Amino acid sequence: MAVSHPSAPEHAGDALPAITPELTYRTVEQDTVLTFGRSPGDDLDLLRYLREVTSHAVRLRWRLAGVPSFPLHTHVHLVAPSGGVDPESARYALRWTAGYRYGSFFYRQGPGFVMIKDVRPESEDARMTIDEGAEHFLAMADARTVSELAPAARDLVDTVAEAGLLLRADDRILVLPHRMRHWPVPYLSV
Repeated sequence: MAVSHPSAPEHAGDALPAITPELTYRTVEQDTVLTFGRSPGDDLDLLRYLREVTSHAVRLRWRLAGVPSFPLHTHVHLVAPSGGVDPESARYALRWTAGYRYGSFFYRQGPGFVMIKDVRPESEDARMTIDEGAEHFLAMADARTVSELAPAARDLVDTVAEAGLLLRADDRILVLPHRMRHWPVPYLSV
């Protein structure tokens, strides 16, 4: 008799609740625990999930287990945890929550350009417009790995990482700013 086992998700964020546009501005309260610190690649998958949650303005209540492999200032702009499952993660969650502000690091896309705003704490305020190569930045924002990218975009990954716009763990990548899909009220607050 064959016993089937459900296959493990390919990426750490695959088993999490789906984020759909219908959840925008809604509070999602599930007993969601995101476990960081298993590997930098898995942490990128979890941060990708939080980037999408933030982009869709979903009020996800989640708890932190472990500590991310990347410095807090790189992801403090993503929806913060409501707490931690142990003292170490609870302390980290408090620091994350204290620094979180919606809209502190985002991008907007227009025809042929991308505008990025970065006003995260512990970062130098920056606003930039990418016009040449905007399509490569957007391809990086969608890609999970460098190998998914066309050669021209692949050549720019290190430059984007050096600019503080992207995290990389081996072949895995994550563009840090989220796409601004919903403006807060008042919109001048970001």
